[in-house]
Amino acid sequence: MMILKKVQGIITVFSIVIIFTFFIQPFPASACSCASPPDPLTAKDMSAAVFTGKVLQVNERTDWIGLLPFGDNLDRGGFDVVFEVQSTWKGVDQQQVLIVTDGLGGACGIPFQVGQEYLVYASYWERNDLETNICTRTALKADAGVDLQALGSGTVPGPLAAINWNDYLSTGIILIISGGALFYLFLSQTKRRR
Repeated sequence: MMILKKVQGIITVFSIVIIFTFFIQPFPASACSCASPPDPLTAKDMSAAVFTGKVLQVNERTDWIGLLPFGDNLDRGGFDVVFEVQSTWKGVDQQQVLIVTDGLGGACGIPFQVGQEYLVYASYWERNDLETNICTRTALKADAGVDLQALGSGTVPGPLAAINWNDYLSTGIILIISGGALFYLFLSQTKRRR
């Protein structure tokens, strides 16, 4: 009888462990392996965006929904990096841009540092955001002399469009006066009919 209870206990524990393993989601292991990057002009043609900029913010990315069991979209983490754009050759025309990079280590992410200036080659890969990693020619601006010489002079992104409120003010005044006149005509026609 005592042996039977021990066997039942072992089977119960074993069953719980087996059932529990169905809810464990494996994390894919990845090692960063890169082919040698192309020359600067080919890298520019292959990229969606090429620019120099200063890092303003680096925020760690975590998507807890992606970590749930049976999820289709496992988020491997990484970093959102906000740049103040200095010069651009392709794909960026605003003064600030958000770039995503994977986690560090085996995930090929770049350890961007706030305040540092970089030459960035970015593309749309797995996410809908511009991404870069150590397999691109992205580098500290101070170390990118060969690339900067090959790319030539970039363009400075234009300032944010300033709204000229005077244009809207005159249009608004005309609309208000016209609306008031139409309302007055409507009221005077309504009184005449009575």
